[in-house]
Amino acid sequence: MIPPPASDKPQLNPREVLQQEGVSGIAERLASTGYLIQQDLLSDYVQVLRSGKIWMIEGEPGSGKSAVALATQFGFNMTMFPIQGMSELKLSDLLYEWDREAQNQSVIQAVTSGAKTLDEAQAEQYRMKFLKLGRALHAFHWAASTGQVPLLFFDEVDKLPEHLQDMLLGLLECGYAYVPDYNQPVGIYDAEKGRANRRLFPLAIFTSNNLRFKLSPPFRSRCFYSWLDKPTPEEEVKILRARVPEASPEQVRAVARINESIKAIPGVQNKPGLRELIDLLAAFVRDDVRLVSEGALGAYVGYLAKQQSQAKSLRLALARVVSDSHQPDAVIDAWVASAFGREQLVLREAA
Repeated sequence: MIPPPASDKPQLNPREVLQQEGVSGIAERLASTGYLIQQDLLSDYVQVLRSGKIWMIEGEPGSGKSAVALATQFGFNMTMFPIQGMSELKLSDLLYEWDREAQNQSVIQAVTSGAKTLDEAQAEQYRMKFLKLGRALHAFHWAASTGQVPLLFFDEVDKLPEHLQDMLLGLLECGYAYVPDYNQPVGIYDAEKGRANRRLFPLAIFTSNNLRFKLSPPFRSRCFYSWLDKPTPEEEVKILRARVPEASPEQVRAVARINESIKAIPGVQNKPGLRELIDLLAAFVRDDVRLVSEGALGAYVGYLAKQQSQAKSLRLALARVVSDSHQPDAVIDAWVASAFGREQLVLREAA
């Protein structure tokens, strides 16, 4: 569990923000973190909040899927339960396991001290204090215990084997799980009504590259599905402006032109993504780089190329990249002028 980013400020429930402030309130909270959401993705966000369903966001690596969750965490100051998808995950990591050592010790101590008979001690070993909750079930249990809605962020859920996908179905559908030898539901459950209070369901954001394990139809059926395209070059400029607000128009323009030049270099197969561009721009601001030269840009290759062959190809082409970055480009200039001309909350609707 990760506590709210600002401990001195209240945690916000995005569902309540939607009710009280409307769709613009959601966009404003996200934009306050430097995250500009696409119009169609914002529409999906609203549906997720209204339905209470798990949000499955798929897209190519580098499209900004995890940024949605992180912007939500900071924009609404939410407690977050993160899970990193990997094939080595076990049931205990996601749902539960009994602390067998603690159970055995409690029985031995109770019987040895004469406080309880063996039958009495064994009957009391299956209590909540001996139950170790996995990260997914813990998010639901925490919501029920505190009355607050947390963020459940499952990154790269496509790395989860199918048998573990199946084990999560009940929790995602009902909001609680049944644990062997524990005689009541664990999670969000109203005993009087006999069901879960869906208003307390965690805001669950799952991301997938759809590369490792195929997510099963039953698992997908529990989700609201979104596909996230990589931002267009124009959107990248607006995002750079939002994510590094201290940057000058000249620095944003330089990074955008550098990126466009690198795209034309055959040897650099894995072109820089948005994360790399943000890192480069932040470095330019930190080091007060105003004029990009071949020597200056050489110090920043490690932000753009992540493999030896890529870095070598880029270094050989630095003179060309610098030359391209100094050439007039009316299109990029217009994008930069637009980005700095007015506050951006939402990117234009994807075509």
